[in-house]
Amino acid sequence: MSFRFSSGTMDSMAGVFAPPKKYRMGSGGGSAKGPKARGTILGMAVASMFPKPTSSTGSHASSQTKHAFGGGSHTRVNNRAVMAAERTSRRVPEAVVRVTGRQHGGGHVLANFAYISRLGHGDEKELGLETSEGEILRDGREMQLLAKEWNDWEMDGDARRKGATSLSMILSMPTGTDPERLKGAALDFAREEFANRSWVASLHVDRDHPHVHLTIARRDHDGRRFHPNREDLFRWRQRFAEKLRNRGIEANATPAKARGIDPKHEPIAAVKMREKGQVPQIDKSRMARVQRLREQGVEDPVFAMLASRQAAVRATYTRSIIELSASPFAADQLVAKSLERFVETMPPPEPNSVRAMRLASEREAEPIASAPVRAPIRIPDVSASRVDTGIDRLKALHEKLTSPEAQAKSPTDGKATTSGPPSDVADRIRKLVEKNRGPAGKDDDPDRAGTLSDRLRALTEKISEPSQPIDLSRHDEIVRQAEERNRERLDRERLDRERAKDRDGPGR
Repeated sequence: MSFRFSSGTMDSMAGVFAPPKKYRMGSGGGSAKGPKARGTILGMAVASMFPKPTSSTGSHASSQTKHAFGGGSHTRVNNRAVMAAERTSRRVPEAVVRVTGRQHGGGHVLANFAYISRLGHGDEKELGLETSEGEILRDGREMQLLAKEWNDWEMDGDARRKGATSLSMILSMPTGTDPERLKGAALDFAREEFANRSWVASLHVDRDHPHVHLTIARRDHDGRRFHPNREDLFRWRQRFAEKLRNRGIEANATPAKARGIDPKHEPIAAVKMREKGQVPQIDKSRMARVQRLREQGVEDPVFAMLASRQAAVRATYTRSIIELSASPFAADQLVAKSLERFVETMPPPEPNSVRAMRLASEREAEPIASAPVRAPIRIPDVSASRVDTGIDRLKALHEKLTSPEAQAKSPTDGKATTSGPPSDVADRIRKLVEKNRGPAGKDDDPDRAGTLSDRLRALTEKISEPSQPIDLSRHDEIVRQAEERNRERLDRERLDRERAKDRDGPGR
């Protein structure tokens, strides 16, 4: 006899693993389909007189349990519940099935075909389109004919309507999943789930995680149109995860609350903007809401709601751990231990608004943390480490020889004259030049040979030559001429500025 959860525990597990139902009275146009008032109260009164049979006494599970773990006998549904809890406790990767958009008209459908097949990107990048008939489309003309066929079938007999012609989806798994097995599971899922519809599929591995683009004709072969809702997406996730497991890929399909986290409800556009480093409007609204609540000194009411939901999930898992631990089978006891570790490491509840603030702070700190640490650039002290070539000493010697003090010491007859440097100084300078020049033929570079030595020799010869007598009486005249030249230059610059200002017309 296999292990079986009690009826109360099974109902609690179904409430955790089933997706939440979303009732919207009258949403999407048309009249609201509310309950019929006639006979409702009488029916409820009669039903309350008879006790409801528990799911453990019957051979089949309740509707909520079937919705969470599939149909069949209670034993089979119970086994699926245990396996789902075991995969969740090990944090098996979640299968992703997401509706990405709807195409209106044949042109829009053809654009979708071209995008998912990489048509026009070259032979190396172009991908074939797997069709529901088992064919592979690679030619743009064939894709155009198929898009026209879908559009004609969608508009047949109802030319005034403006609904979508096709619906596009993505089936993906995390990084490290085998792309070929993922593609095989996606094709098996499409053949089974959309057996009465036309569809095309293409595998993409250009991103870090492999994914399959699936585009389905919105009208089936019998002329019926479909409008997928949340329950359909959850069922598709379960089917896709099952196909993956059949091909040896561990995959799970559970709602976010079963994993102890808050559903993100993130639009695809917001995810794309975050990948580009941009801040979407939904994050700005969430951060503004957090700031407003902080200024008011009010705690976010979402915290209480999430804490209550997580407390119910923890209580359900605790009941499951107790019953699994009491099972005589070792496999059930291992599941209990794994589930116990999962409950202990369950993250605290985090609202979307707080998550937006955290992601924003992480994005601001990420460039600083991820930037490579470069060694500081040390600029050497040129004045301290520069090689003394003798030029500085020669300049200092020239200034010393031509200084007024040196001229005052020299003999004068009415005018100050500066004689050449002493012979011993000239000899020392010549020796320094010959030392820097080196032996002939030592420098092999014709562009560099003799450049420094030639400059030193020319400077030495200039210093060695007797200086021209300097008339000190003209000092005032030289200073006056320099001031006049400076004044003229300033006047020219002022006139140029005024002309440039008037060139563009009067300012406003």
